[in-house]
Amino acid sequence: MKGEILLQNVFYLFILAIILEASVMAIFSISYVKRFSSRMPVETARDVLIIILSFVVCHQEKFLTLFRDTGIKFPPLLDVIISALVLARMTFFIREFLSKMKHE
Repeated sequence: MKGEILLQNVFYLFILAIILEASVMAIFSISYVKRFSSRMPVETARDVLIIILSFVVCHQEKFLTLFRDTGIKFPPLLDVIISALVLARMTFFIREFLSKMKHE
């Protein structure tokens, strides 16, 4: 296993997670969306959008899969699914981190 390549792939996914969170935040920061009294449907829609975008990006661009060129053999679809879930989780982590920074 090539650990430095795996670390590099994780770093690429982290950078993409920052970009993905900024893009989705821009969509959901529109004043029309802020007027909803119930935040739960908006947050659910945001989470679903992030998961779908993560899967589409990882599926379309094989460069952004987690186990590419590491020597770990997974079926391509499983690699895409794992990469998309890792990307989505990193995006949720960045959102939580930025939210805590905003409130402090």
